[in-house]
Amino acid sequence: MNSNVSLARAEQAEIDSSAKWPVLVFFGSALLWLLLGGALQLAANIQLHTPTFLADCVWFTHGRLAPAAQNALVYGWGFNAAFAFGLWLMARLSATTLRHGGWLFVAAKFWNVGVTLGIGGILGGYSSSFELLEMPRYVTLLLLGAYALIGVWGVTTFSIRNTENTYASQWYLFGAAFWFPWIYSVAQVMLFTAPVRGVLQPVVNAWYVHGLYSLWFLPVAIAAIYYLLPKLLGRAVSNYYLAPLAFWWFVVASAFAGGARLVGAPVPVWIPTLGTVANMALVLPAVIFVLNFFGSLSGRTRTLGGSLILRFVLLAVVGLLLNTVVNLLLSLHGFAAVAQFTLFGVLRDWSALYATFTVAMFAAAYFFLPRLTGKDWRSSALLQAHFGATVLGVLIMAIGLAAGGWQQGSLLLDPAIAFGDVSRAMTSWHTTVTVASGVLLVGHLAFLINFVWIACPINSSGTANVTIPAAPALSLASKEGHA
Repeated sequence: MNSNVSLARAEQAEIDSSAKWPVLVFFGSALLWLLLGGALQLAANIQLHTPTFLADCVWFTHGRLAPAAQNALVYGWGFNAAFAFGLWLMARLSATTLRHGGWLFVAAKFWNVGVTLGIGGILGGYSSSFELLEMPRYVTLLLLGAYALIGVWGVTTFSIRNTENTYASQWYLFGAAFWFPWIYSVAQVMLFTAPVRGVLQPVVNAWYVHGLYSLWFLPVAIAAIYYLLPKLLGRAVSNYYLAPLAFWWFVVASAFAGGARLVGAPVPVWIPTLGTVANMALVLPAVIFVLNFFGSLSGRTRTLGGSLILRFVLLAVVGLLLNTVVNLLLSLHGFAAVAQFTLFGVLRDWSALYATFTVAMFAAAYFFLPRLTGKDWRSSALLQAHFGATVLGVLIMAIGLAAGGWQQGSLLLDPAIAFGDVSRAMTSWHTTVTVASGVLLVGHLAFLINFVWIACPINSSGTANVTIPAAPALSLASKEGHA
């Protein structure tokens, strides 16, 4: 038994060694984008209650700053973090090394150069009017080429796996790897190359935006949760036999749910109706996620106090459920009549990108970075500061967007209230959102400092290392704990 454990650990060490530098490059790039995007978002939020802020610089007017911040967080932070985690986890679960990793450095460079040019184009005034497709067209092929290089490595790693079984985490990662180029290519063709006309344009844009969050970011986050929970708890996922049903139901329903973003819009009524039905269908996979995740935690709640990673995972699960609830509420015509085109709509996307995906990537990073570098985290104070800032920021942001959005919608429906009065009434809520952005940015800075310490090839002496307490990891053979 001891020899089998030693062999498994040796295999894991070899896999981690092959993935170390590509993963560190992707994740280091992701953190830089997270800080830059967070700073741009903070500035854009300040402009909502202090319009004179940066008003004299045309590059930083709100119409340019807000989409630049969103694209930096989505394509800069989000994709780089997903690449880092996805490549490492696919290699781990496939029990094979990440081969010819040097090409991944090339892909990382092309991707980040493309995002940099795209953000610069938005700030320079060369953006389009389509949400999350604002980057100039000259970066499209660059991004698709870089993504193809990265995707080939992920698919190749899966195809040469040394295991017979596949696991829930691999289903979601493998699916996300194919869903993004599909929705991105279709959106580019239908909106720019051979543009459709009239109301079909917002329909395609809504389908793309919803697909990006639901078929890319959420699957990667779910993959992280399915992998980390059994690893940290030392037990198999509860009711795992339901996971395949949740996967297929989630995929099919999410593909049709984008139309719900257009409830109340001047589009054919069957489009938002189909989206509403799809969002209601997503209740079933949400129930299965509850059974899987909270069922696994049953009887192990004391573990939360000793595992920072587990607390991040739990927060990501709460974010996933929040996103499901918000999507469902905004699909109901009565609720959407008040909250659709308000801050409440912002909560829908933010709960997917940050409260679920970003928090899950924090948990994953705290798990895999020490294994890649062979070092422990350097500062417990920074660890606690990051988690505390994340919890506080998520709480303040969710309250500010939800309550502010409802008040905003209620005021807009009252014909006796002038639009200027509505804007002035929203000042306090915009300030609340700004405070939340600042708190989250402090947490990002704490995480970056700890990352630099652990990723730096030279480990300074004289500073105590910090090991994050966790349950003993399962053997390589059991992977997610389902075997």
